[in-house]
Amino acid sequence: MEFASGDIMPPPEAVLRSQGIPATAAVPDRVAALIPRALEILTSLSQPRAVMEVVSPEIFQRIYPGQGRNDRETPLELIFPRATDLGLFACTLGEPLSAEIQRLFDDGDLALAVMLDGAASEGAERLVGLLEQVFATMNGSDAPAVLAYSPGYCGWHVSGQRRLFAALAPEEIGITLNPSYLMAPIKSVSGVLVAGPPGIHDFDADFPCCSSCATRECRARIARTQEA
Repeated sequence: MEFASGDIMPPPEAVLRSQGIPATAAVPDRVAALIPRALEILTSLSQPRAVMEVVSPEIFQRIYPGQGRNDRETPLELIFPRATDLGLFACTLGEPLSAEIQRLFDDGDLALAVMLDGAASEGAERLVGLLEQVFATMNGSDAPAVLAYSPGYCGWHVSGQRRLFAALAPEEIGITLNPSYLMAPIKSVSGVLVAGPPGIHDFDADFPCCSSCATRECRARIARTQEA
């Protein structure tokens, strides 16, 4: 699947939030001026694309253990057996954008580099949100709540990328995996889309992974599914 760059453009307040600046804060002019520059680069260089494959619970049960390094208890191992549909996915904003971020850092244009990096991260999250919408549409009204879960989060060890890549082969859209399980281009996301009734995504934050989580971003994502 290919998307237009405009489909993943984050609003300015989201870009500021990526820098730890709340919407209510006074923003210095020199910082505010970086946002349109970053968004202009994001628009011109991003190449949003994705690959997705529907899988059965039995297949995902073989993928999820990865290399045996997951936490002893994870939310996803309780969630995915209750799903109505599962889909492996990988998506990226493309290599030209990643190369430009690195060039700005290398050239010492650190302020713009950091702002562009934040804007690109927000754009990648919006691309995942688009995939959630696509997957929900594919599966109809019986599966109104779709959330993406990725290796490296919620107790799913990042080494789980290896089996996920072997099953999905996202190299066809230019995503590769290095020996440390990190993806290239850097603004790429992979994981599983879990569709089902909203209640399957609602879990208490008392898993081993929750104690080391600094953001608790899952709370907002879960809340959105409960409103569906």
